[in-house]
Amino acid sequence: MSTFNAQHSTLNIQQAVSLGVGRWTLGVGRFSKRLAIAAIASSIAIASLAQNSAAPAGQPRDLTVLILGDSLGLCGFSKRLDQKFRADPRVKSVFTYCTCGTNPLSWLKEKPFTHIQTHCGYWSIESKSDSHGIKEQRDTYGEPSGHRPTSHTVPKLDDLLATIQPDVLVMQTGSNLFELFSGREKVKPDRDGPMLRKYLVPFVKKAMTPPSKLRNIYWVAPPISGRVSSEVQEFVFEQTQKDIGGVTHVMDSRKLVAYPYKHMEPDKEHFVGEDMNKWADKVWAEIDSDLSAQALSDVRPLSESIAKLAPVAAPSATPAGASLIVKAKLVSKTKPIRREELMPYQEFLVGFVYDVEQVIAGEYGEKQILVMHPAYIGLQPQSLGKFRIGQTYELQLRMLDGSVWSTIKSKDDSGRIELEPYIRVQDEARYPKSAR
Repeated sequence: MSTFNAQHSTLNIQQAVSLGVGRWTLGVGRFSKRLAIAAIASSIAIASLAQNSAAPAGQPRDLTVLILGDSLGLCGFSKRLDQKFRADPRVKSVFTYCTCGTNPLSWLKEKPFTHIQTHCGYWSIESKSDSHGIKEQRDTYGEPSGHRPTSHTVPKLDDLLATIQPDVLVMQTGSNLFELFSGREKVKPDRDGPMLRKYLVPFVKKAMTPPSKLRNIYWVAPPISGRVSSEVQEFVFEQTQKDIGGVTHVMDSRKLVAYPYKHMEPDKEHFVGEDMNKWADKVWAEIDSDLSAQALSDVRPLSESIAKLAPVAAPSATPAGASLIVKAKLVSKTKPIRREELMPYQEFLVGFVYDVEQVIAGEYGEKQILVMHPAYIGLQPQSLGKFRIGQTYELQLRMLDGSVWSTIKSKDDSGRIELEPYIRVQDEARYPKSAR
């Protein structure tokens, strides 16, 4: 998650779009313009595809498809894939939902994601039950010009399965799971494997559990990210394949589109244009081939294969109070990225390392502790200058795992991969919950 001619696109927008955050104006004009052009081109393409989508005589349209995506989906992937399904004579209806900044658990009702909202972009495309038309809602940067998205509640998989009753689910996700590694380049398999599994298996189990009628799940793993080490990216894909590959069709998008991308954003991860279309088209080709391999009536419901999933619990919601209170001296601070590198996201964490001087409450055995502090909330920089190296602080903490902040974009330059990340209780409560 159409055509895009680089020679006719205005990629070098000189004027920034004011976001009303003090004196700062973020150069999102380029990002907004690219999304707008991609959307216009996609709208033209979908009309063209629809003209050729009549089902052959005697072949019923009986497939219902559900597509879920994150911010890469908002960049054109999901719209393009939606078009491909709608143009296919086997497909009766398509329901597509893209929500920026989400991970697989964001789509579930379990805590801490029960009431989670997206603040950086939302796009839905739904088939109308009484016609061949569609209902489309789009709230993204630059549409209309200068627009900044409002908040939207992330749709829940339980509700979508019950109301839509899809036969096929396409899940485009994974880039935000890189944030579980807090910007480090190395992997610690004994810790990272179980951590990642808790974000994958509960979603797939929910998707397979009756009354779900799903027969196919296509899991679209992320393409290459230029901001994450190849070791982390390889580990995330291999772990995904290991944990859910027995019941889903996991696609390695790194093999489907070449990096660097032609129209790439400063974060070295988001892109639009012909590369985005190429990625979506190749994903569609794999799905089309798999669906064509046998009649859907011959494919058993996935609910019959649920026993193949290893039991695992989703990350438990963090407790109301601090699970750990320490007295600690700040010894290192990670410098935040520039705001233009954050787009389209609005929140960002940085890692601070402290020497533990005293454990006041709870249990902790390491000599140092890694605490993730919000550097941006709502695109506004947070006051981190009050934390000074060499100063001692009493920190009320809880583990980052299980927090709504767990897959927020982050950076930690300490290299201390053996340290479990924590977050202050006060900062946990600062996660945006409503429109800004």
